[in-house]
Amino acid sequence: MIRFRNATVVLIIAIVASGCAAVEQYSLVPHGSRQVGNVVVPVTGAWNKVPGRMLAYARDDAEVWTREGVLLDRFIVIPGVPEGQPIFAQKAESAALPEFQGGMLPHELAELTESSIVKLFGEGNTTVSTDNLRPHRFGEHRGVMFDFDAITSAGPRYRGVVGTVQVDGKLYLLMYLAVYPYYFDKTLADATAQIEAARLAAG
Repeated sequence: MIRFRNATVVLIIAIVASGCAAVEQYSLVPHGSRQVGNVVVPVTGAWNKVPGRMLAYARDDAEVWTREGVLLDRFIVIPGVPEGQPIFAQKAESAALPEFQGGMLPHELAELTESSIVKLFGEGNTTVSTDNLRPHRFGEHRGVMFDFDAITSAGPRYRGVVGTVQVDGKLYLLMYLAVYPYYFDKTLADATAQIEAARLAAG
C-alpha cells in the first residue's frame, strides 16, 4: 500500500509538472483569421505564438508570434491601448515608457514607436529611425503604416514594419521586426500582407 501511494504521488507530480511545462510552450497559430482582442489578422504562413511569460514587455492583451525565434523575428499584435498608457508593458519606473495620447498625428505615432522600441532594446546605444510614413486603411478605418530601422550596439540590426490605427480614443498597432537582412527579408512579404489586411472586428 505504501508503494502504491508513493507511485501515485510521483504520478500526480509528473502530471502537474508536465501541465506547467505545457503552459510555457510555443503553440501553432492556426491558418485563417485570428482575432486578438478585436483586431482580426489573416494568418499568412506558419507562425508560433510565444508564451506570454517569456515576454516581459508584452501587454497582457497582446500576442507575439515568431517563425525562427523571438531573437530573430517577431510579429506583435497590440489591441486597444487606452490613452495615457504605453504600447509595451511597463517593466520598471526607472525605464518609463512613452504614453499614447488620443488624436496623435501620424508623425507623432512614428515617434512614439521609435521611443518605445529604444526602451524595448535597452537605452544603451540603440538608434531607431522611421521612414516611409504612408496612409493605410484598415477595413473601414483610416490609419498609417511606416518602416523602421533599429541599430543596437550589443546585438544585431533589426528592421521592421508598423501599422497603426486610432479608433474611439484607443490605439491598435501591428508590428513586424526581424534581424536584418536575412530574417527580415525572408518573412517580410507575409508579415506585411498580414498588417495590410488586418481590420477591427465589428462592434
